[in-house]
Amino acid sequence: MARTDRSTAESLRDQRRREKDRVSRQHILDAAERVFGRKGFHNATLKEVAEQAEFSVGALYGFFDGKDDLFAQVLERQGRALLSAMEQAAGEEGSARGKLHRIADAQLDYFRQRPDFYRLFERELGGATWTFRASLNEAGFERYREVMSFEAGIFREGVEAGELRAGDPEIMAALFSGIMQAYIAQWVFGLDTRGRSAVEEAFPVEALHELIDRAFAAG
Repeated sequence: MARTDRSTAESLRDQRRREKDRVSRQHILDAAERVFGRKGFHNATLKEVAEQAEFSVGALYGFFDGKDDLFAQVLERQGRALLSAMEQAAGEEGSARGKLHRIADAQLDYFRQRPDFYRLFERELGGATWTFRASLNEAGFERYREVMSFEAGIFREGVEAGELRAGDPEIMAALFSGIMQAYIAQWVFGLDTRGRSAVEEAFPVEALHELIDRAFAAG
């Protein structure tokens, strides 16, 4: 085999190996999210994650340093993806008030599709607000600050335009996040075996949007 052909074959093998590693890593993260969400970080074991992912415990160490690192990477992956979904929903055009409603829908849709991650978030990181603790996950805490900064920017824009009530944008962003997380918690923990939630009848999404307007829209 010519040198060029050999180099090309080695390059293709490297590409296939990297893609296989990427898929395996994502598969392990999916399994960890399910296990951590249902059992909590402290009660879950790497053995349970490995069984869920259909890997050996030793194979997990080929991708992650241990349970702490695996937990941190679950949070980092979903925190990054959620922020991206919110940014895409808000877009660059339109009123700040409209952006607020779109990111509310984006958050709700995101956690509807990932109830295990919300259970993990609620169980381990606590409360109805985005209170990531830096001691648990420095990267997760930084992602929290990015989310809050993004939301505060929308409130700042709305206050300056006279669309949203006057007030400290960071405080209003925190209050908005509190409303959203409380609603999402009711949705996730109210799920029945058919995947429907009691909150959808008791307090539908339309009522949530009305509450957001009443809380934040300018007089």
